[in-house]
Amino acid sequence: MIALLSGTQALRTSAALVLAGAVLSGPVAMFVVAQVSPQPAWAGVERFADHYHPVQGLPYLLGFLLLSGFVFFSASCHALAAAPFRTRTAAALVFTGIYAALVFTNYTIQLGFIPRVLSERPAYVSALTMANPSSFAWFLEMFGYAAMGVATWLVAIAFRGSRRADAIRYLLVANGVLSIVGAACTAVFDRWVFSTAGMVSFAVWNALIPACYLLIAMTRGGGLEESCDGARPAAAEPERCTEDGAARSEGVTGDSKAIDLQRYP
Repeated sequence: MIALLSGTQALRTSAALVLAGAVLSGPVAMFVVAQVSPQPAWAGVERFADHYHPVQGLPYLLGFLLLSGFVFFSASCHALAAAPFRTRTAAALVFTGIYAALVFTNYTIQLGFIPRVLSERPAYVSALTMANPSSFAWFLEMFGYAAMGVATWLVAIAFRGSRRADAIRYLLVANGVLSIVGAACTAVFDRWVFSTAGMVSFAVWNALIPACYLLIAMTRGGGLEESCDGARPAAAEPERCTEDGAARSEGVTGDSKAIDLQRYP
């Protein structure tokens, strides 16, 4: 559906998708799993298999919604970005692709592979399940989201022109910092993701992302600085936008007071 939208509609819709995915795959899914069939603290493959229930795959299933939202968000940012920012948004697309590849692989393992082989209780499940805080799956997850953090950091500069856009920019940068630090801590400290610091980081992320993308979804134009209708001007001379969206040449003079909505650095 998002692919059929154009301009800022796609940006705001993708933000709403990220918002929905973050809330549903995080707090909502975790609450459902805790009520229906929680997995006890990791104590080996045998105990994991004994307490496994299909509902434990709900966070990963809904995680695909979040993943899709991030992909369309980065694509929309690049499509709408003004010329001075397009090198950064192009790089953000690459990092978003890295994120999508790592996290999609991880969720495929959690939803498809582990349930398929769990009846045999192979020892290698220990290295693949996210129930184990030391598993390889957590490195796929945390480094994947670090790549997405780099992407949000890169596109953040394009959000400007109003107080709300400034807030969005700061939140996107904060997500980059938080995600990169989280990946580094996962690599340095054993079982960090299930530690107190890891849980606090997870809680902060689950507040930051919904707040950021709610602002984008609510803001006219998504808060992204762009040319008048999302397209780069064909003329060499920069354009100005009036309140009603009509383009005017930079050379317009007189007493008319067109509001300059384009603030290239």
